[in-house]
Amino acid sequence: MGIIRAEQTRLLQENGTEIIEFFVYDKDGNAKSPLNETKDVLKQIPSVLNPINQDLEVEYLPPVRDVIKKTKTNSIQLINKNPNFRYQNFNWDITASLGSVQIPSQILAGVNPISGIYCLYQPTIPLTDSKTTHFVKNILSDTPIVSGLDIEISWNYYIFTGISASNVKQFISVGLDSTNDGSVNKMYNFEDNKFTTGTFTNDEFFRKIDYTNLDQWDKYKTTLQANLTASETNPHIEVKLFQVTGSEVPFGKVFFDGLSISQKISSNTKTHTRRRGGILKIIDGALTFEESENVTGEYIQKQTFLSNEIDKQSINHFPNEFSRKDRPLSFYSTNTLDKNALQEIINDFREPLKRYEGTFYKNDSDVVPIYFYHKLWINFGTTVLQEAVSAIIDEMEFDVKQNQYRIVMHLPNQDDDQVAFDLYKFD
Repeated sequence: MGIIRAEQTRLLQENGTEIIEFFVYDKDGNAKSPLNETKDVLKQIPSVLNPINQDLEVEYLPPVRDVIKKTKTNSIQLINKNPNFRYQNFNWDITASLGSVQIPSQILAGVNPISGIYCLYQPTIPLTDSKTTHFVKNILSDTPIVSGLDIEISWNYYIFTGISASNVKQFISVGLDSTNDGSVNKMYNFEDNKFTTGTFTNDEFFRKIDYTNLDQWDKYKTTLQANLTASETNPHIEVKLFQVTGSEVPFGKVFFDGLSISQKISSNTKTHTRRRGGILKIIDGALTFEESENVTGEYIQKQTFLSNEIDKQSINHFPNEFSRKDRPLSFYSTNTLDKNALQEIINDFREPLKRYEGTFYKNDSDVVPIYFYHKLWINFGTTVLQEAVSAIIDEMEFDVKQNQYRIVMHLPNQDDDQVAFDLYKFD
């Protein structure tokens, strides 16, 4: 038995408690006073949770060499906020005299958004082309981009004409603030397909869009190149849409939904394998990975779209670096949330993992039901069965009426970390 596990056993036997610390906030995210609260989360079997139905089982799972996490995200990463106008004009600059956010069915019966409730609404379709006053634009300072990744701009549109008109068009322009100083210093040249300087009112800095599919929902999409220079260190973009115009639509109206600014990524699937063993060793004069050759098991997590190790621009990214409070020196080998979680699984499976499953009746005066934060100590006494550590709940079903719990739990191993290293694969 390791030193840490032996100490855990001693504390359980002497105190019969496990105290965890909570940071407490109210519903608005404000810290409560006191901020730190403690709670005893230990429940003992059989004194509090009584095994019933004679179905308590124990199994041993083999040790593992690899713990595998697969993260799959969208092939494009959204970089603007509120694309579906769910939060009205938040993060948009809409010229009030030209349009507003509305519920489309309250204006035209039977017209419903592609997503959500609201749409951006243009109440009229003027005759004269518009390339001066924007209809809508994103907030420049909140829309960062990355050089080298293509930019995709798209939106859904519903152009109501009522008379099957065909001459309907719109212009867009895209500006670049290359250093995030709050001002546009380059515009996208649609002839040269790059951001350049020049006279920004010239035709090459506007893209004309001819709409032909009218009186129903459709989608427009365009792709821009973002190959910037070394001096453009903190680039942000500003996409302007000007009014839809036409010569044959005196009663026309336009709805926009899903106005998105995104960047394409080179790989949207990452497989992270944390492998048990040393990092390098010399075999026949060559450096190679040192693996646990007598252990071959795999633990494969369910595929997820959240990770601490994907592009920081992604909305699925967890920011910051992470370390375990009791193991600060491991920060250099497990400095992400993903690595820490995978390392804990490696630690638990260093030996055959002991797992219990059974039905229990809760027999105490505590009105709080069993939660996943509770720790369960199987303690029938030292002469019958007393586990060295309390178990972590993996799965649980709660029959409220019968006060019965169907629980699957395992015994963790929190001794010093098993030596392990990381392998990555991108698709």
